[in-house]
Amino acid sequence: MSINIDSSEIRKDGIIVRCGENGIELCVEDSATSPNKVLNVLREMRIPVEKLDLIIDAIKNAGTWVPVSKELVPPDLALEISSDEMEAYATYLPGFCSYQMTKQDILKILKDKGIVIQDESVIETLLKLPFEKVLIAKGEPPIDGTDASLEWSYQKPINMVTDQEQHVDFKELVSKWDYVSAGTVLVEKIPAEKGKAGITVKGRILPAKDGRDIDLRKLAGKNTSVSEDGLRIIAKTDGIAQKEGTRINVVSQLIISGDIDFHTGNVEGMVDAVQITGTVREGFKVIAKSSIQVHGVVEGSYLEAGQNIKIDGIVAGNNKATLKAGNSVMARQIIKAKVEAPIVVVESGILFSQVSCTDLYLTHSKGRISGSTINAERNIVSANVGNDLAERVVLQITGPQALVEEYEYISRTLMEKRKEYNELDDMTKKSPMMLKMYEEKLASLAAEIEILDDRVKTLLTEKQEALKRAKIFIRDTVYPNVEIRFGSSVYLVKSELSFVTFLFEDGEVKFVPYINPPPIPRIANSR
Repeated sequence: MSINIDSSEIRKDGIIVRCGENGIELCVEDSATSPNKVLNVLREMRIPVEKLDLIIDAIKNAGTWVPVSKELVPPDLALEISSDEMEAYATYLPGFCSYQMTKQDILKILKDKGIVIQDESVIETLLKLPFEKVLIAKGEPPIDGTDASLEWSYQKPINMVTDQEQHVDFKELVSKWDYVSAGTVLVEKIPAEKGKAGITVKGRILPAKDGRDIDLRKLAGKNTSVSEDGLRIIAKTDGIAQKEGTRINVVSQLIISGDIDFHTGNVEGMVDAVQITGTVREGFKVIAKSSIQVHGVVEGSYLEAGQNIKIDGIVAGNNKATLKAGNSVMARQIIKAKVEAPIVVVESGILFSQVSCTDLYLTHSKGRISGSTINAERNIVSANVGNDLAERVVLQITGPQALVEEYEYISRTLMEKRKEYNELDDMTKKSPMMLKMYEEKLASLAAEIEILDDRVKTLLTEKQEALKRAKIFIRDTVYPNVEIRFGSSVYLVKSELSFVTFLFEDGEVKFVPYINPPPIPRIANSR
């Protein structure tokens, strides 16, 4: 479809062209215009000039119309496509003494050329700007997909210390271990994204690359699992998360080469077993679910294990060390420390320390307890106790702790009930009315007191029997100022005794010639 624009004018740089009665006519506004300029404009408009003199004539007679050609000039569309087909430009070349293209004409031409445009309004712009180069179509480049990535979510954040905090334990802040509990998400995968294909102005599809995926099954190491959706690696047990090459493991047994100090920080209780080749420095903590072994020295630090603690060196506690174990504590020597464990086995000596245990064994032939307090439920075995300086030592046989605690609780409760009964009884004796009011209460208290009294007697008998089974074995010398206690019975050693065994008999502490002690109980191995 076309339209006739015989009466229209096209103006450019002071040069006007129209379709007149005598064909295509030219009008130059300024007589100073160069003939070459006029000729170039006419060539750009595709207007053939029959004689160059006509251009000169139009310049000389500026402002008047001069016929320059009788040929009809049809409209045209000049197209330019970039080498990568991502941009398409068009220039509309209008017709003279002919017709003009319509929007539909141009759309048909573009369709025939295979050019795809996104917005048809650009055609209207093209028609309004003849001889102007207009961007009519732009391709879409392909967008490659993003590769899958990983977030190592188990790594603990660095907590900034605020000005309001009065106390900061730097031993906690510097801890190099990443502790995790069962079920902790160790690694989370951000899935790969698919690529988005591109398209050129001629409709050619440009393929895009999909992002590369990561198979978490290749990264999941010991004691870990991959979630059903394949997006997370999860800890199967408590422990320490560690990278080993490309794999992530959760280890329950930790081997530390060197000391526990500010380079390592504290070792918390998320691991089963800890082995330390160096020293545990003062002020630090080592906590394990099962066992702790220290090849070096334990200074004024805190050690706690669910089963066993073994110190190949000595405990130099400086009155700050505490060792707690659910089964046993073993050490070469313990100095100025507090120890709690059912079985305590020490090679050479316990000096200026407090030990609470079921059984205590000093294994060296010259082993010594000096300046210390030992609370044992059953047996104490040592070569020597005390020294020539008569430093005070207390060896206390308590009997089973659970039995002692129940006896003390029931005895205390019995005392309170008796006091309550006596106060009510005194009050009711003064008033028959009060007697009637509290008669049932008195009867109830009396029944409770009878039950508690029977239980106290039973517990006391059991406690006495337990004390009779307990012994203190001294296979060399016990020195003066050593206090031997069985329950509430006390025997103070006033002169040296050798090769004796202390025991509880007839309600008092006695000693007899040395008896061979029972063997050290087998200490269950822990992982």
